Amino acid sequence: MTRPTPAPNLTAHVKHALHLIRLRLARTWQLMLLISIGATAIAIFWWQNNFLDIRSQEWASYDSGLQLFIQKLPGDFAKPKKSDDIVIIAIDDTTFDAIDASDRTQVDWKARYGLWPYDRRIWADVIDYLSKAGARLLVMDMVLDTARSDESGDVAMAEAMRTTRFPVYLGFNVIPKGDTLFPGLPKVEPKNRPMLSRTPAPGPSLEKPASPPQDDSAFEEAPEVDFAAAMNERRQLAAVAYAFPLEMKGGLEAPVFSSAGEPRFPKPAVTPLLTPTSGFGSVVPEFDDDGKMRRTRFVWSDGINPYLSLPVAAAADWFNAETVTVQPGLLTLGTHPVPINPDGSAEINYGGKLFERFPVISLVDVLRHRGANDGYEKFKDKFVLIGGISLGTGDTKATPLDEQSPGVIKQAAVLDNLLHRRFILEAPFWVSCLVALALAFLSISIILVVRSPFVEIGWPLLLFVTFFVVPGWVTVSTHIHVLSVMPSLAGTFASVAGTVFNHFFAEKERERLKAMFASYMEADLLEQMVEARELPKLDGEKHHITAFFSDIKGFSTFSERFREDPKGLMRLMNRYLSTVTAVLTHHGACIDKYIGDAVVALFGAPVKHADHALRACKGALDVQKAIAALREAFRAEGLPDVYTRIGLNTDDLLVGNIGSEQLMDYTAIGDGMNLAARLEGANKAYGTLIMMGENTYLQVKDDVEARELDTVRVAGKTQAVRVYELLALKGQLPAAKALTVAHYAQALALYRERQFAEASKVLHRVLDTDPADGPSQHLLERCQSLRDALPDSTWDSVTSLDK
Repeated sequence: MTRPTPAPNLTAHVKHALHLIRLRLARTWQLMLLISIGATAIAIFWWQNNFLDIRSQEWASYDSGLQLFIQKLPGDFAKPKKSDDIVIIAIDDTTFDAIDASDRTQVDWKARYGLWPYDRRIWADVIDYLSKAGARLLVMDMVLDTARSDESGDVAMAEAMRTTRFPVYLGFNVIPKGDTLFPGLPKVEPKNRPMLSRTPAPGPSLEKPASPPQDDSAFEEAPEVDFAAAMNERRQLAAVAYAFPLEMKGGLEAPVFSSAGEPRFPKPAVTPLLTPTSGFGSVVPEFDDDGKMRRTRFVWSDGINPYLSLPVAAAADWFNAETVTVQPGLLTLGTHPVPINPDGSAEINYGGKLFERFPVISLVDVLRHRGANDGYEKFKDKFVLIGGISLGTGDTKATPLDEQSPGVIKQAAVLDNLLHRRFILEAPFWVSCLVALALAFLSISIILVVRSPFVEIGWPLLLFVTFFVVPGWVTVSTHIHVLSVMPSLAGTFASVAGTVFNHFFAEKERERLKAMFASYMEADLLEQMVEARELPKLDGEKHHITAFFSDIKGFSTFSERFREDPKGLMRLMNRYLSTVTAVLTHHGACIDKYIGDAVVALFGAPVKHADHALRACKGALDVQKAIAALREAFRAEGLPDVYTRIGLNTDDLLVGNIGSEQLMDYTAIGDGMNLAARLEGANKAYGTLIMMGENTYLQVKDDVEARELDTVRVAGKTQAVRVYELLALKGQLPAAKALTVAHYAQALALYRERQFAEASKVLHRVLDTDPADGPSQHLLERCQSLRDALPDSTWDSVTSLDK
C-alpha cells in the first residue's frame, strides 16, 4: 500500500533537514577531516613545487581581487582616496607641447631648457620654486648619471640645492660589473647625516683652470686631462653619497643587485650632483615573473656597500634615521617602525591608479607658477615627486591595477606606505594552510551532507569564483594577503574526493539500506535512521518501545453501507488510512502493518526516540482530531460517521524481521504488544477512544491529562495492570471534564473498597452533569450489578480482558 506523506510544513522540513545534517556530520566527520587533511597536504605540495605555474595563478587572483574591490564595486567601499601629503609633478604631453611651442611666446622655455631630455637647469628652477613654496622634500624618479657637454645645467641644479638647502633625492641605476668605464664603487664607511641637521657641503671646484701663458716663440701642447683620476674621484664621491648605514637582524641579508644571475653595481651620478644631493636610492625595477610590480625591497647591496631604495632614502631622512634597521617583520627608520614581511619585503599598497590616488600637477604648470610667483599652497608641507607620465619618457610599468602605469606611481605608493605604515603584508604560510584546511573541510562537508549532483558540479565552480573574491576583500580591508589559489585547490581536491566517495561507496550503501527498510517506515524517518546508523538487527533485538493499535468503531456497520460498492469502500478506507498514517509518521511512528481497518505502529523502533511514549500519546490525540475533521467531511458528503479507538502500551518488545524464507515482515512481538491490542478493543466496553497501559502512563503523566479507568488482567496472565484513558495534553483539559475525572476517581476508590452503593451515588451525580461519559456509565453498571449480587471475599476488583 502506498504510504502517504504529511502535509507540507516548512518549519518541520527545515528542522528535519537540520537534523539530517547533524546526523551526517556526526557520522562522517572523521572521514571528512581525514579527506580534508589529505587534500590540504596535496595542495601544499602542489604550491611548494609550483605545479602548473600555480604561483602565477595566485598573482592573477591577487590582482583580480584588488581590481574588484578598489575599482569596480559600486559605493564607497575601498574606493581610492587621494593623498593629503604627496603631490606628483608630471612630465607629461602638456609639458612637452608647451615647452616645444614656447619659442613663439613671451616665455621662451625652449631656449632655456631645450627639448627632452631637458637641460638640468629646469630642475634647478623647480627646486628653487618648491623651496619657496614650503614643500617638505623632493623625490626625483630619475637617474642623472650621463654627463652633458655643457655642464652649466648640472652646476645650476647643484647650486640650487646648496643655496636653498632644500632636500632633494635622486635615483641611481645599476650596470654590469664588466663595464670598464665604471668598474664598481669602492668600499666606504656608510654614514648619514639626518636631514634636519644637514649643512651644505662644498662641492668639487667646477671652475675652468686658468689658461697657461702664451709663448709666441714656441707651441706647447695643452696638458691632458687625467680621466682615470676624475673617474676615481667620481666613484669615491658616489660611494659616499649612495651608501647608507644599515643593520640587518634575524638572519636577514640585503639582496644583491643582479640581473639574470649576473652581479651589478650602482652607476655614479654626474659629479656636480653627488655632494649637494640630500640622498640617493635605487630605482631598479622590481618585477615579478609576469612583469608586474607588486612587491618591493627596501635595502640593497652590491656585495661591497649597503644601499637604500629611493623612497626609503627620503623617508629615512624625514624620520632623522642615522641607521636603517631591517629585521623579520619590521623596518625601522629612526624611531619610525614599519611592519613588513618576515623576509624583508612588502607588497605595495597602491590603493588605486595614479590619478585616483595622488594629486598630479603638470611640470609646465609649475613653471608658470614660478614665473607668476603663485600656486605655493599646492606644495606647502607636501612630499613632492617628479616623474615621467608621457609615453615619451619611456617610464611605463605594469601594476596589479593597470597594465600601463607611469613608473612614478611605485615610488609614490612606497613612500606613502612608509609614511603611513600601510603596506600589504603576506599572511604567515601556516595561516593560509589553515584556511586551506578549513575550506577543504567545508567542501567535503557540503558534498557529503547535501549529496546532490548539482552541488557536486556547482560547488567547485562556485569555489573558484567566490574564493577569488573573498581574499580580495580581506586584502583590501585588512592589508593582509592570504593565499587564495592554494586553499581553492585544497577545496577542489576535497570536493572531488567527496563526490567519488558518494558515488562509489556511501550512496550505494545508503540506497541498499533504504531499499531494505522502505516498506517498513516513512521516508524521512528512514533517511534519519540510515544517517544515524541506527540500523535494526534483522534477527531481532529487544527495544523499549510504545505500541499503537487502532481500528474503526463499528466497522461492520460502516462497511455494510458499501456492500454494493466495494470500490467506494476501498476509496474511503484509503482516505481514512492516509489521514491516520500521515499523523502518526509526523510524530515519528514506524507503520508496522495495516490489518483491514486497523493500523499497527511502533514508536521508538527502528528509529530510537527517548520520548517515544509521549510521541505515541501526541500521535493518538492528533489522530482523533484528524478523524473528527474527516468525520465532518464525511457527513457533508452523506457518508457514515467514522470513529477510531486506540490502544497504547509501552514495554520491552522483541523487534525485527519475522516471517518465512519467502516473505519477511519487520514487526514487534511480546506481551506488551498483546496488551496494546487488548486495550484498543477494551475501549468499546469502557466507552473510551484512547486507552493506555500503566507503563505508558508512568512515562507521560507529567505531560498529559489522563484518568485511571480500572485494573485489568490479560487472559493467560496472572499480573494485573492499571489502565488509563488519555484525554488531552497537560493543561488542555476543559474544567468540566476535569471535574468529571475527579468524581470518577472518587467513585473508583469506593468501588475498590466494595462500597458499591456510595460509588453509585457519586456516579449518578457525574452522569447528571456529563451524561455521555462512557467510563462512568460502565462503572455504574458494574456497581449496580455487584450491589445486587455481592462478590465473595476473593474478589479483587480486577477486570479480565478475555479478548
